Amino acid sequence: MSFLLGEDTDLNMLRFLQFFITLTACITAIMLLYSEKSNASFRCFSFIPYAIKNSFVTLPYEKEFCFKYSGEYTYMRTNKLGGRLIQRPNRKMDAVAFGESQLLGLDSSDDSKPFQHDLKTMLPNYNFTIYAAPNNGPFEVLSQIEQLGPKTKLEQKLVVIGFNFSTDIFRIRSSWDPKKFVPVGEKNLERIFFIPGLHDLILFYARLKGVKFGSTISNSPQVRQYYLAMTDREREINTEIWLSKLSESHVMKASSRILVLFPPYWSIDAVAEQKNKIKRDYHSFACTAFERGIFDKVIYSELPENQDVLADDNRHFLTGALVFNQYTC
Repeated sequence: MSFLLGEDTDLNMLRFLQFFITLTACITAIMLLYSEKSNASFRCFSFIPYAIKNSFVTLPYEKEFCFKYSGEYTYMRTNKLGGRLIQRPNRKMDAVAFGESQLLGLDSSDDSKPFQHDLKTMLPNYNFTIYAAPNNGPFEVLSQIEQLGPKTKLEQKLVVIGFNFSTDIFRIRSSWDPKKFVPVGEKNLERIFFIPGLHDLILFYARLKGVKFGSTISNSPQVRQYYLAMTDREREINTEIWLSKLSESHVMKASSRILVLFPPYWSIDAVAEQKNKIKRDYHSFACTAFERGIFDKVIYSELPENQDVLADDNRHFLTGALVFNQYTC
């Protein structure tokens, strides 16, 4: 290791980091190439694969893959546009859904029997294509709809828009930038299926650069305080801007539209006064969205009371843990 030493500490650290990454890549590649399970390594990942594409976040294109989540492996398959396919032969009606990771269903695996997904529970008569990925916020969804809408024939389908109050209420701020939270670029999203270990190396490097993703430590108190620091006026303005842009988007061409509203996970351990305010704000948001006339229906879940509805990452609700009902003001 003496060749790494030098008088310049920063240069020394840079050389060591380059050496470590190269060595790790070589060892990983050798182990995977000679493993009996090397074929599976191309399609199973330690973390869900997703990437920034233009101005929205997407899953891999036309792939079957799995990833580790909440102690289990989740299996998914996507179409050529990166939409997750949830289809059954005896279902003749088609729906398209747009949103982020809660709508996607990180713990809802294609190989589970019986198969469960919250959308299938809400709307059991439909086949779904879900264009959703972690950190794909409401404005990213709008961009996604504008780019993919003409290719998905929305005019003939039900469109479901997911809004996760846990996170999306912050993502409709003008300062939101998904690039700070998405570790993989579009080109590497394809490469990780052909180069064993590349995905883990990209994630490792992204963490070194300060990209924030995949934490399993509960951040409820911090996020709750961050939310309570937001004024009612700011929240109302941000909501109005989002709804106005939605009303002018390609989604209005859909045959029908439904909003699915997920409650904030960080309300569970709030004190009574805080929880009452959060509940009022949550219902106010739902009522505002309902009264705008954009959606034919608003489906929502009330604020949960217990931690057992959460996945191991403490930031997502488990599939089937929430009870959904139709909202009216």
